[in-house]
Amino acid sequence: MYRLPLPLAIATLGLLSGPALSAPTLEEVIVTAERREQSLQDVPISIAAFSENTLEKMGVYDIKGLASKVPNVVVNEFTGSSTTVRLFIRGVGQNDVQVTQDPSVALYMDGVYIGSSVGTAFESADIKRVEILRGPQGTLYGRNATGGAINLITNRASTEELTFRQRLTYGDFGEFRSRSILNLPLTDTVAVKLAYSYSERDALVENLGAGEDWGIEERDNITADIHWDLADNITLDYKYDRSSIEDSSRLSQVLGFDFSAPAAGVIQFENPALRPDGQPVDSSAGRLDKATSFDAIAIGDVEIDAHTLNIEWALSDALTLRSITGYRDVAAFTQNSQTPVTSLFGNFSVTDGQPDTRFEQLSQEFQLLGSSETLNWVAGLYYYEDESREDNLGSSNGSEALPEGVLVDFTSTENTSIALFGQATWSPASLERWHFTLGARYSDDNRKAFRDNNRVSFGLGGAPTPVPPFRANYDRDFDEFNPSFTVEYDLNADANVYAKLVTAYKSGGTSQRSTTEDNFLTGFEPEDLVSYELGYKGDIANGRVRFNAALFYMEYEGYQQSVQTGRNAGERDFINIDDADIAGLEFDLTAALTDSLTGTLSYGYLDAKFGTDTVSYEQIDDNAASGVSTVTEELTENLALAPEHSITASLDYTRPLSFGVLQANVNVQYQDEANGGVQIPTGVLNDRTLLAATLGIAEIALGDAGRLRISLWGENLLDEEYHIGNIRQATFDTLGFTSGLATFGDPRTYGITLEYEFN
Repeated sequence: MYRLPLPLAIATLGLLSGPALSAPTLEEVIVTAERREQSLQDVPISIAAFSENTLEKMGVYDIKGLASKVPNVVVNEFTGSSTTVRLFIRGVGQNDVQVTQDPSVALYMDGVYIGSSVGTAFESADIKRVEILRGPQGTLYGRNATGGAINLITNRASTEELTFRQRLTYGDFGEFRSRSILNLPLTDTVAVKLAYSYSERDALVENLGAGEDWGIEERDNITADIHWDLADNITLDYKYDRSSIEDSSRLSQVLGFDFSAPAAGVIQFENPALRPDGQPVDSSAGRLDKATSFDAIAIGDVEIDAHTLNIEWALSDALTLRSITGYRDVAAFTQNSQTPVTSLFGNFSVTDGQPDTRFEQLSQEFQLLGSSETLNWVAGLYYYEDESREDNLGSSNGSEALPEGVLVDFTSTENTSIALFGQATWSPASLERWHFTLGARYSDDNRKAFRDNNRVSFGLGGAPTPVPPFRANYDRDFDEFNPSFTVEYDLNADANVYAKLVTAYKSGGTSQRSTTEDNFLTGFEPEDLVSYELGYKGDIANGRVRFNAALFYMEYEGYQQSVQTGRNAGERDFINIDDADIAGLEFDLTAALTDSLTGTLSYGYLDAKFGTDTVSYEQIDDNAASGVSTVTEELTENLALAPEHSITASLDYTRPLSFGVLQANVNVQYQDEANGGVQIPTGVLNDRTLLAATLGIAEIALGDAGRLRISLWGENLLDEEYHIGNIRQATFDTLGFTSGLATFGDPRTYGITLEYEFN
C-alpha cells in the first residue's frame, strides 16, 4: 500500500496552508533545451532545471548527486563501480554498462555528447545549470535519447570583471572538498577562467580482508576556459577539462543466504552477521559497516581529458551559425562490486571484475539558427566517432588463481554516426495563440566490435569448465528517420497547453559479455520508441505560483535489455523484447508563500510494464552438454529501475539580517521500490525517504575584501538504509543467495561549508 512519508506530508501541508500570497513573482528560468535560450515556461518539454545556487543547497557535486532529486528520474552507479553511472528517465535507460552498447539517456556537457557511461561520476568545478529533459529527444539530441537528455552547462570566462571564489567543505567520514575559481579579464575582448576542485572521503565500510576498504573517494578536476570576442558578431569559447577519480568500489553485500541451497557448500562466509547456522539468513542485518573480502579490493584509477570548442557567428540579427567541437579521452581502471565471500576453489567472487578501459570520442556539430516574427528554426549537421578497448583483468568469468595468460576477455569497438536534423516552430499571425513545431532527424550509424574470448567458466559445484574460445568481428550498419510534431496553445500570456508526438531511436549492436561466437555475431536490433504527451505550463496567482504538468504514454518496439545467457551473471547478451509500454505523469509546483518562504512540490508516476504477449525470451545456454541449447526464462511484469511513485518537496527560507542574509532549506525525496532488472528472479531496490537540510548565513560583508557565506548541512538525516543497486539471478539462487547482492546508498552525513567571494 502506498503511503505519503511523514516529512513529505509536513512539507505538502506547508505548501497548501501557508500564509496568504504576498511575495514577489517567481524568477524566470532560462534553459537551452531547444538549442536556443528560452524561458522554461515557453518550451514544450517536461524539464527540471537546477541553478548553481540550488545545486549547492542540495549538496550536488556530480551527476550521481541528482539521484532521487527529480521525479521519474533514476541516477545510480553501475553495480559496484562507483565511477560509472546509469541514467533512467521515465523508465527508459541502460541497465548494463558495456563498451559495445550506448546509454539510453543522452548526457551533454556544454553542448558535447558524452558517449560512454564509464567515468561519468566526474565532478566539475564550475557548473552553472543542470537541465533534465524528461521524455524522448530524438530530433535535436539524436539516436541515444530515447529516455531523455541531461545538459550540464558550465560558467564561461567573462570579460566583465575580475572575480574569485573559494569554497571549503568539511564533513564526517573525513570528507573534505575544496573549490577555487578565478575569472580574469585580460582585455576588453579576452578573458580566462581557471577552476580547480579537490575532494576526498574515507571509507564507508571497513574491509577485514585483503586490500582497501570500500567506498573510499579521492577526486580532482581542473578546467581552463578562454573566451575571445573575435569580432562584434563572432565569439569563441574553448575549455580544457581534466578529471582524476581514485575511488574504491562500494560493498555489494549479501542480503540473504540459504545454506541448504544445492551449491551453497562452495561459499564460505566470513561476515559475523551471516555465519552458517543451518538456517536461511534474511536481510535483517541491514547495511554493514564491516565485511571481509578475499579478493583484494583495489583503488580505481580514472583519468579524463576533454576539449570543447564553441564558435558562434551572428550572420545577421535573425541568423546565427554555431560550431561545437568536442574531444574526450577516458582511461579507466575500475573494480566492479565485491561480495564478502570466497569459494573453496580459489579467489573468486560472483561479480568481481577489474576492467581496464580506454575510450576516445570526437564530435563535430554545426547549427544554423534563424528567427522571424512567425518562424523560429534550427537546422544542423552532426558527426560523431568513438573507439574503445576493454581488457577485463579480473575474474568475473574465471579465477585469479589461473596462470597468467590463460584468461582472455578483450573487446574493442569502432563506431561512427552521421545525422542531419531540423526543427521549426511556426506561429501564424492569423492564429496568434497557436504554435506548430515540426522536427525531423536522419541518423546513419556504423558499429564495429572485435572480441577475443578465451576463458574458464566456473560451474555451480566449483569445477572449472572451459568455454569454447572465439575471436570474431561484428560489423553492422543502422539508419533511422525520426520525426516529431508539437502543437501549443497559449491560454493567456502566462499559461499554455501542448500536445506532442515524438519518436526516438537507439541503434543496434552486440554484447562484450557474449560467451558464444553466434551470440556475438548476431547481436541485437535497434529499439524504437514513440511517445505521446499532453502538457500544461502556467504562472498563476500574479506570477507567485508556477505549475507545470505532463501526461504521457510511450510504446516500445524492440526494447533492448541485458540478460544472463551463460553460467554466471557476468555472461550476458542483449536481446530485443517487444510489446513494452510506459504510461505516467509528472508535475512540478513552485509557490512563493511569503516574501521569505518558497516551497516546491514535484511528483512522478510510472506504469512501466511488458505487454501480455511478452512473457518469456529465448536464452542461449552455452554450457549444456550439446554446446548450445534453448531454454525459456520468464520476465518480470515491470521494467527495470522504474519506480511507480517518486516525490520531492522542499522549503526555502530567506531573511535579511543586519550583517548578512539568513538562508535555510529543508528537502525530502521519496522513491518507490523498483526492480533491479527484468529477468526472474531479480533484485528489488527498496523504497526510500531521504531528508536533507541546510542552514547558513550568506552575504557577510568583509568591507572591500569580499563576502563570506557559512552553512551547516546534513544529508539522509533519517539515516535511511536504501539500495542503489540489487542483483539477483538464477545462478545466485542456486549458490544460496536468496535476496540478492545489494549496494547501499550513503548513511547519514553532515558537515560545514565556508565560501568566500570577491569581485
